[in-house]
Amino acid sequence: MKNKNKKIKLLPYKREDVLTIQDAAQKAGWEITAFNLPKAWEFTQGEGVTVAVLDTGADLEHEDLIINLLPGKNFVNLKASPQDDNGHGSHVTGIICASNNEIGVVGVAPKTKVIPVKVLDKNGTGNLQNVADGIIWATDQKVDFITMSLGSPNPIPVIHEAIKYAESKGVIVFCAAGNAGKTHQIFYPANYKETIGIGAIDENFNRANFSCTGDDLDFLAPGVKILSTVPTNWYAVLSGTSMANPFVVGMASLLLSFKRKNNLNIKLETSEDYREQLKKYTTQIPDNNFSGKKFFEGFGIIDPRKMQEWIKNN
Repeated sequence: MKNKNKKIKLLPYKREDVLTIQDAAQKAGWEITAFNLPKAWEFTQGEGVTVAVLDTGADLEHEDLIINLLPGKNFVNLKASPQDDNGHGSHVTGIICASNNEIGVVGVAPKTKVIPVKVLDKNGTGNLQNVADGIIWATDQKVDFITMSLGSPNPIPVIHEAIKYAESKGVIVFCAAGNAGKTHQIFYPANYKETIGIGAIDENFNRANFSCTGDDLDFLAPGVKILSTVPTNWYAVLSGTSMANPFVVGMASLLLSFKRKNNLNIKLETSEDYREQLKKYTTQIPDNNFSGKKFFEGFGIIDPRKMQEWIKNN
């Protein structure tokens, strides 16, 4: 358990506009409209899927989240609720499952349930052992997915062991690739083969300049100027691979929900199963300097429109 007491931090991110719930008649962010996600919702909205968000917690009373939140846990303070005192975790949660309720925003999978697991404090810093314990606890709750938008340029053995435990129980772990720009490798834990590592694109479908690169990058997704939920009943625009990662988790939720509802004969039991299936729903970035190069775009941009085409044939 070497280095278990060292700290891990949120990936740096950019925060811009802030809106109150009173100001926010429901808005569909560019990441929703660009991929025509409302069409996918005719077939599935993520029903029956549960995601553990390991982050700074969630705004437990947010009007756009409350219907989809399940009881969570606070590993920073075991005597407290997993209430978000930073904002990052609520934003990630909203990207996945903000309700389609005519206020605020709407998530990629607006009927997926989220268990908030607070492993980072108000400054976005957390003990490595707390993160590892959070992974193990979430796995034991029998969640379908774990998402972590945190990371380090260096290996994190104690967290890696916990991820291996999750994998052994059939829990799929998604991680943000990091925001250090062009790098030799993506950050850990996204760099571990047991996880699915996600980088970011902007509204023009170009690779975000801040998005980490490396041979273990799996996919790209919207991560620039993303409007989502923050405490307390507010909304903010954030940018980072932290925002791209939950978009793909939402996509995986739609896929798993559709499979379950229709009893489809496709294998979705390991990270490699999801990697192979999601590869079928990708679009390449338009910049020829990066397009088709796994180091820069992984297997491509996750494109829900491609999944919609697949759904129509199943």
